[in-house]
Amino acid sequence: MKKALLLLTTGFALVLAGCGNSSSSSNSANNNDSKYKTEMTKGNTAVDNGKYAKASNHFEAATKLKKTDKASASEKQADNLVKAKSLMNQRKFSDAKKALNKVIDQDNGNKKMTSHAKNLKKQVNKIQKNRNNYKLDIKNAKAMIKAGNGDQAKSLLEQVTKAKGIKGKYYSDLYTQAKTLLESVPETSTNDTTTTDTNNSSNDTNTDTTTSSDDQSDNPAAKGDFDVEKREVGGKEITDQDIANARQQLTDQGVKTVGAWSDNDIIRAIKNAHADGRTTIQPSDAKVR
Repeated sequence: MKKALLLLTTGFALVLAGCGNSSSSSNSANNNDSKYKTEMTKGNTAVDNGKYAKASNHFEAATKLKKTDKASASEKQADNLVKAKSLMNQRKFSDAKKALNKVIDQDNGNKKMTSHAKNLKKQVNKIQKNRNNYKLDIKNAKAMIKAGNGDQAKSLLEQVTKAKGIKGKYYSDLYTQAKTLLESVPETSTNDTTTTDTNNSSNDTNTDTTTSSDDQSDNPAAKGDFDVEKREVGGKEITDQDIANARQQLTDQGVKTVGAWSDNDIIRAIKNAHADGRTTIQPSDAKVR
């Protein structure tokens, strides 16, 4: 009888112990769930505030508490956004776009981080396009200086050094290049090469003093078109960069007298091309219509 009672007591104790362990495990799981949700909330709040390094730390903590696809994906996105911004600051734009593409293509990711990555990618594309234009302007300016066309080079370089945002972190290296090159442009001689004998000129009124060995057929200014053009087309301002791009379009088409075209000529050409539904100007666009 005593033996049976002992067995019954022992069994009851084991049942109670089992219930205690089960209750403890349940409490621990509930506690982890609560901490996980807290870390995810803090991570999402950091994302809303643009604090991606901080967000990554919270998502990492959440992953350690509870491994979910959402927490893991969010951590990867935050890490890649931090990496992309760092690469942009180093002007490593191609690598920055690769990091941004990972954010955009991430499965189970945070929608706000995906959206921000898409906007950043557009910004990077614009920066790369601007940098390519500035590099081309500097390259053309060097060729102009080598060919003895200092005035043309100076005009082109001044447009680069005065471009909006050119002194910012994404372009400052090109600003320095353009500025240094501009300061090295030789001064143009101002000798009057058209001086003639006044006695002879008074006797011969039919002498053509405007003849030049340069071909001016592509220079609208040589035809007396001097109306001042408003710097606006399609409701938008025609910027200095627009003018520089248009000059490059003419150069690419083989126009050799682009340097002789005034900004006014270029603006008129841009307007006429726009009226014809084109974004690329042609030599004939500078004519008054």
